[in-house]
Amino acid sequence: MITRSTPVPLYHQIAEHLRGQMKSSALVGGAKLPSEHALCAEFAVSRSVVRQALAALVADGLIETQRGRGAFVRARRVPVALQARLDPLQTELDKAGFRLTTLVLEQQLIDAPDYIAAQIGDRRAIYLKRLRYADGQILLLVENYIPYARTPDLLGFQGFDTTSLYQHMAAKYGIIATSGRRLLEVGRTPANVAGLLGLEPGSRAMFNREITRDQDGGVLEYYESWHHPDHTQLSIDLRRDADDAPSTAPSRT
Repeated sequence: MITRSTPVPLYHQIAEHLRGQMKSSALVGGAKLPSEHALCAEFAVSRSVVRQALAALVADGLIETQRGRGAFVRARRVPVALQARLDPLQTELDKAGFRLTTLVLEQQLIDAPDYIAAQIGDRRAIYLKRLRYADGQILLLVENYIPYARTPDLLGFQGFDTTSLYQHMAAKYGIIATSGRRLLEVGRTPANVAGLLGLEPGSRAMFNREITRDQDGGVLEYYESWHHPDHTQLSIDLRRDADDAPSTAPSRT
């Protein structure tokens, strides 16, 4: 089931095995995964390896963990590929004619949860929690997790109420956000998130998870955000290459 003679990490092999079970419908949406103890016994690995595997699946949006209950397979979502420029939010809103303002709620050093540590490659993270407004209306709640080892003095920077994280990272450290992977879905807001957005708990809102990388391919940040459903509009530019278009030539019989 897993091979110890290969350089592929054990946690990755376990995660791939579980992904395979989800694709084959051996594990369907809502199904409970075996406990950490059971997975340790099944694969003869330590709990830390199992937790890394589960963290990778959480980061990919395939499972969710519930305190005291375990891990569950999430219902399948239809993937829709988008392409967008990786611009600071300030730039995007300026183009649309909105004024962006920011309220910093938290800025501290934390022990990163397993699924976040697996994404940023650091057990410690600078946690930045902000409410962002467009023309005075709540637009989104965003939580950034930045690898502490890369920019430890970022923890003391006090300008995030007026300064873009990307612009500051570029100006201060020469770290430029150049690529990323974003997962968007509609989810039900937890009570603490709903309260900050001015919504009823359990209200549906757009949820975003993203990994951002720098010009050298290193992880700049992992972040999660909830967008106010009444103040957010998703715009998608569509195109089709001419080579992919169906032929208009008459058929010959």
